[in-house]
Amino acid sequence: MTQLKEDLRKYGLLIIALLFYILITNIIFHTCCPFKIIFKRECPGCGLTRATIALLSGNIKESFAYNYTCPLWLITAIFFIIDRYIHKFKKNYGLVLLIITSLVTIIRYVLNFFL
Repeated sequence: MTQLKEDLRKYGLLIIALLFYILITNIIFHTCCPFKIIFKRECPGCGLTRATIALLSGNIKESFAYNYTCPLWLITAIFFIIDRYIHKFKKNYGLVLLIITSLVTIIRYVLNFFL
């Protein structure tokens, strides 16, 4: 709990700035994705928010329709939360998991883009 309080104190301003960015870009561009704003195309992570909401609501089929890398990202996020706030792992498994998840996401994007 002390680590969480320290992180909130340390990154509070960044969190507020991020929320402000999301609000302003949604008002102006109707999206907060910088990739979509700049390139006018969906980004590799497009649909992750909707997929996460669907998955957490129990709609697995709908979640996979939005972005099938969602479960991998959730597992990666949960791992990092556990590693940071509950149990610090001795090995750097999180980095390996992050690289694998990122590669799967990029491969998914390339396949969807060209097929």
